[in-house]
Amino acid sequence: MRMGEGIEPLAADEMPLPLGVEAETGARLPELTTEDLKRIDDEAAEVCQRGVNAGPAFPVIPDIEPNDLSQSGWAAILPQDIDPEIRSALQPLFQQRERDAGPLFRVFEGAEGVLKGDSARAWLERRDVGLNLVDPALGVPVYLMLVGSPDQISFEFQYLLDTYWCVGRLDFPSAAEYRAYAERVVAYENSPSIPQRRQAAIFATMHPGDRPTGLFHNQVALPLLRGSDKIRPLGQKFQIEPLLAAEATKENLAALLQGKRTGAPPALLFSGSHGLAFPLSDTEQAVKQGAILCQDFPGSGPVDRDHYFAASDLPPGASLLGMIHFLFGCYGGGCPKYDTFSRRRDGSPKQIMADTVVARLPQKILAAGGLAVLAHIDRAWACSFQNSQAAPQVQEFRTVLVKLMQGQRIGLATDELNLRWAVLSAELSMTMASARTAAACVSTAEVANRWVARNDARNYVILGDPAVRLRVECMAA
Repeated sequence: MRMGEGIEPLAADEMPLPLGVEAETGARLPELTTEDLKRIDDEAAEVCQRGVNAGPAFPVIPDIEPNDLSQSGWAAILPQDIDPEIRSALQPLFQQRERDAGPLFRVFEGAEGVLKGDSARAWLERRDVGLNLVDPALGVPVYLMLVGSPDQISFEFQYLLDTYWCVGRLDFPSAAEYRAYAERVVAYENSPSIPQRRQAAIFATMHPGDRPTGLFHNQVALPLLRGSDKIRPLGQKFQIEPLLAAEATKENLAALLQGKRTGAPPALLFSGSHGLAFPLSDTEQAVKQGAILCQDFPGSGPVDRDHYFAASDLPPGASLLGMIHFLFGCYGGGCPKYDTFSRRRDGSPKQIMADTVVARLPQKILAAGGLAVLAHIDRAWACSFQNSQAAPQVQEFRTVLVKLMQGQRIGLATDELNLRWAVLSAELSMTMASARTAAACVSTAEVANRWVARNDARNYVILGDPAVRLRVECMAA
């Protein structure tokens, strides 16, 4: 079989497919059941409203340039109980952003920070600001960096705020890693020269007989690399290093991140693979969840340590200065305590983690000099790159990658995903209204795919400062 052949596309009447594998057994993460669909929740009205009013523009007042921090502003949002050592560790980054944003720089802390159990709406209301067109002059700048764990500031807070603002998160287990990230971002932005050339890499596995990775490989990785009759290839201003199928091994990924393949780590890495799910009984679950399952995995049987790339595979002293990683796979960005898609047979919540966490691999990438990681919370699904008729759709992926290659700040470059979430929320609301009408004929698969597609688009998060950008103007070709 030649690369890219032999994988049957998803049909419109099929249930969604997740891109994740259980480490203990090697089995794919379970698909949805009809019982799961009885618990579909509605999104906030403001999210649906943005979808109804969808347009190409970022939702900010028209007389500011959102890529210019002196016009759009920047703020850190801290939990009320922030560790003073963490606050101190971030001071280099705060000083840099104050120089960038001037009077539009803010640090929301203490009573102005996030209170225990705060929702994004409650926090905004205390600022006398609503979920609407963003005007930084009203007191909440466009770029917002949350600081702290999901227990201190929930992922739901981040999702909703990100509908209209450019939002990222920093969460590390130690103040030293906060400081390392802050100092390395400042060093990258102020250095007269940078290590990267205009080089990107695409890493995509394709396991034998495995449809989810085969679909990602065929419908996303290959078109981005080679182009198709509908999209242009990515490699017009950047050279693309392909690590696809047989080349998507753990050894090759490690060599790429160590700069052994291209002389320096790539400025931009886009990876698509199964993310690993470890059981609650695993004492290292929190540091391994969401690890990248590499091509070394034969496609069945328990997953061995040599089959996946986890945080511990980044060598001590690794330097990823100036890299952005778009990581696609289940739990790549983090994992909730309870499964948000499925429940137990008795309807009770299904616990999958001891606590809600940010994944450890992105944390290590950021502490090693990475600018940002864009990744999934919870399961990632094939409907990320399919439309409602199960046809390939990679425009959002390509748009994000191209904007990053153009030097846009990551919070702005990724708004395409927020817009997709809003549009899908509006569509799901209409679908559910139709499903409740006796005369309507809406299939179970259609409802499932629309629900999962909506949540899938919502669950992308930026880990890192949302105002970072690739200094493409300083990169050699």
